[in-house]
Amino acid sequence: MRGKTHCAVGIITGIQLSLIFSQPIIPTTIVSSAVFSTLPDLDKSNSIISGIILKKNFSKFLYKLILFFLDIAIFLVSIKISSSFFISAFITFFTIIFLEKKITHYNMRKALITGTLFLLSIILFLAKVNLSFIIPFIIFSIFPWLRHRNFSHSFFMVIIVYLIMKPISILIDYEFLAFLSSFMYLLHIICDMFTRQGVAIFYPFSKNMISLGYIKVGGKFSNIIENLIILILFIVTIHLMLKFL
Repeated sequence: MRGKTHCAVGIITGIQLSLIFSQPIIPTTIVSSAVFSTLPDLDKSNSIISGIILKKNFSKFLYKLILFFLDIAIFLVSIKISSSFFISAFITFFTIIFLEKKITHYNMRKALITGTLFLLSIILFLAKVNLSFIIPFIIFSIFPWLRHRNFSHSFFMVIIVYLIMKPISILIDYEFLAFLSSFMYLLHIICDMFTRQGVAIFYPFSKNMISLGYIKVGGKFSNIIENLIILILFIVTIHLMLKFL
């Protein structure tokens, strides 16, 4: 599924669950539903959740800026090695070609996303925020380096989400949050199981990708199905509102 579909399905389902379990529909409900229904895709640097943490245009700007200063630094070092301008330019040219193969925008973006989340955890720690709020940032900071749809898309990770959100839900006096967050996370995984790629749902015990469908993400048929699902869920939500409110 596309990221925006995961987000829409998550928010609508979060509202439905709140109605069914007689829970208040508050901003925390909407935000947590949106975040945890897209969070598994943090293992993909161009996903919606990654874009919220770090805008792609900004990371591209930083990438070009870093390469620019590397060009200058390498040229200055090469001038020290050889006073010949042409030799220095030759060394700089081939060194940059080598570095650009290693320091790609994709890898640098992953590092920046990880660094941003880890920096937030440090700031929260220095601000003496309860450790329960810091642990999630530390755990999710490693997601960008995971193989797509493996550990992040497993039942094991759903359990971890519940365990890290449970103390937070108690602290903010909204115990429904732990269940809501883990359910939204699981919902994302279930939705992805209906795509061609599938998910390694039993990871780390099994790396086999489990697929229950043949939907191609981004394809015309897939987009129609996704929009249809959102429409059906929206109609069900209206029905539940009329029934419970």
